[in-house]
Amino acid sequence: MGESKREAATGVVLSGGRTRAWVEGGALHWNRGRTTVVVPGTGIRRVEAAGKSLTVFLVEDAGDGLSMTVRHRDQDVISALGAEIDAIIADAGRSRKRRQPQRYTVRVWPVRVLTGLRDRVLHGSPWWRRALWYTVLGLPLAVLLPVDPVQGVVAWLLLPAGLGLLLLWVTMSQLDGRWMAWRRGVTVHARYEFDLTTTADSGVSYVVHFRTLDGQERVEPTWSRGTRDEITYDPRDPSRVHAHTRLAWLGPAVVAFLLTGVWGVLCCVPAVIWLIALVSLPF
Repeated sequence: MGESKREAATGVVLSGGRTRAWVEGGALHWNRGRTTVVVPGTGIRRVEAAGKSLTVFLVEDAGDGLSMTVRHRDQDVISALGAEIDAIIADAGRSRKRRQPQRYTVRVWPVRVLTGLRDRVLHGSPWWRRALWYTVLGLPLAVLLPVDPVQGVVAWLLLPAGLGLLLLWVTMSQLDGRWMAWRRGVTVHARYEFDLTTTADSGVSYVVHFRTLDGQERVEPTWSRGTRDEITYDPRDPSRVHAHTRLAWLGPAVVAFLLTGVWGVLCCVPAVIWLIALVSLPF
């Protein structure tokens, strides 16, 4: 026995004024404004659906208030949600677990965005910290240094786009895999198989079977078949594999450069000109 077997995304969501109520995961979710109270079936004493009003009565230790009420124009919606609440109450009566109600408060939009940005900078990828330093220090330097400020601002704006397009070219050309293989890759014998689930958009043609140095059996996708029955994998991330080919990669590399690399170089040109002008100044 346990919680209700209802699927989370198939229940009724009742919306009345600032209040929203729905059943999910064997609990009643009652949202009002920025606060959401999650009450499990064990925290609900009974529910009354009368006309266009739905009232949920809570047990003594389920929250500050002993009841929650919401009104809706459609009586069928009231009855449907009431039936779902009755179902989780019945399931809770058969369950031995005692779950406590929980209360969540969502911060206002600007605070929520700034908090998420702070968490990404402090605990996320190091690129977020680099982007922050570039934003905080780059624009003042571009404007205040004794070079044309308009040229500096244009260079400051276009440089991230140029570096991003060049990085996209490297990824599309599989050059990052070759760099990984040369720098720290481990080469092992492998067995190639054609991927029968290949689609036109997947970009994957083969799967490769190999064993890592610690004895793990791996099956990973690869876009091409190597000229030898070998692959090089990244010991830090064995899902990254590189198949050894001759010059077949030059064609995709050239095509990718024409699509993205050229624009990346053009976007980096203003920054190069700005740096040349800065170095040429007499100090």
